[in-house]
Amino acid sequence: MKKQPAERLNQADLKSNQIAGQSVSAFFGDWLRQPLALAYILAVGLGLTLDVTGALHVYGLDALAGQKLSYAGALLLAGFALIGLRLATSPSPFAARDDIVATFVSLPIRRLLIGLLLAAWLATARNWFVFLLPHTDSIAWLIVVGGGLALLLALVYPPPPGWILLGAVVFGSLVRAGSFAGFPIEPARGDMLPLVQGALGNLLSGHSPYTIYAMPWELPLTYLPVAWLAYLPPFAVGLDIRLTNLVAELAIGALLYGLAVAQRRAADPSLKWSAALAFVWSYETALLLWAWVFLLPTSVNWSLTTTAPVQWLFIAATLVLFLRGRRRLTALALGLCAAATPLAAIIGLFVGLHWLRTAGWRRALALSGGALLVATLISAPFFIWAPGPFVLGAWRWFNDNDMYPRLRWEMDNIWAFMIGFSGVFWRHDLVGLLKPLQAILLLGLGGVFWLYRCAAWRAAPIIVAAYLLFTMFNPVLWPYLYNPALIAALITATMLAQGW
Repeated sequence: MKKQPAERLNQADLKSNQIAGQSVSAFFGDWLRQPLALAYILAVGLGLTLDVTGALHVYGLDALAGQKLSYAGALLLAGFALIGLRLATSPSPFAARDDIVATFVSLPIRRLLIGLLLAAWLATARNWFVFLLPHTDSIAWLIVVGGGLALLLALVYPPPPGWILLGAVVFGSLVRAGSFAGFPIEPARGDMLPLVQGALGNLLSGHSPYTIYAMPWELPLTYLPVAWLAYLPPFAVGLDIRLTNLVAELAIGALLYGLAVAQRRAADPSLKWSAALAFVWSYETALLLWAWVFLLPTSVNWSLTTTAPVQWLFIAATLVLFLRGRRRLTALALGLCAAATPLAAIIGLFVGLHWLRTAGWRRALALSGGALLVATLISAPFFIWAPGPFVLGAWRWFNDNDMYPRLRWEMDNIWAFMIGFSGVFWRHDLVGLLKPLQAILLLGLGGVFWLYRCAAWRAAPIIVAAYLLFTMFNPVLWPYLYNPALIAALITATMLAQGW
């Protein structure tokens, strides 16, 4: 006989109290034996690595910048890729659910994650006051002090995870919105968003967005249509287009929350939606990982200067819908993702293999064709409008090694100082080997996925490994290119923390 929701919640409380009374060594010894522990280690370790190496100035570590750090960071990321691969090839991690859930709804884990949120908030406060705002005012101080005191109180008296999640949403959003005026969109701070503004202005004036822009340096529109069209609503009404980035980040959090609720109901179909929502709000500590990432300094920086959050949203939507078994919606999301970023090819590889293995080649072909049709319908009009500039910006600019990648390398050898291994290939004039190596790595991971029967749950952790390995050998190495792996790691942790 299945337990009623109230009984299940009370039992979780009891187990939380029992684990909270264990010795530290016994608690962590048991914790590290759980598959979910690897997912937490993966998400936290990857998040810390990407944040610190992507914002050395915030942490006062500028002196560490150099080739040694780039190689050390790459080795660390390779280690996280191996953790993702280990999770993807492990036996089913959904056994002994009572032990796992009891551990991960416990107060020690919750306090540990709240401590991470507090540390992230302090780092973001320094980033905000020192690097983003031209001057501080009483409102900024009120936001920072209010957020810090709320997290300190939560550390002493841990509330349900839902309240912490809500607090992170409020204070993280205030920091972003509060930076719009003091940190304007201008090429000197990054040319991605100014390029989007120019493209939208051209579109609304009846000219092709795919043309050459002056920043004042000449630059083509380098993004696929969805990546810049997503900014049209705020642009059209005169608002800061970075509101789109904020909405995209919050939507990723909502997708994770929805995945957690769906996982609870999948584990117990008799559980009503209201009870599943209450359970996730009260006990799902995996969602605090997203809250922590949302408060990190690099997350704020990328939101204020890049178009990356939009691309991350479509990657996250594709993977979450895939894990929920929504094939048609997955195909739609994959098509939108393909019309937003070339990185859709990585997640598309594993989604396609799963369809082929589980649904047969006809169904897989139909679903893949549907995704391709969506991407084509969105992109084709702009290609027809200006075929040469479209191909130059959306494809050749970053993918032809003799164009931007080499031009940027010859300026200051920058790829040797970014986290990854491609600087070695640039330095020894072996850059032509990078793309074949990327293909070999992806095909190898695809082969592993196929050998393990393409089980849907294995896709999330193996996609973490795929994005990490692909990016560290990419001819262009910008820090935010690793973040799709972090998104997949958050999804992995949420997926493995499913209901019991």
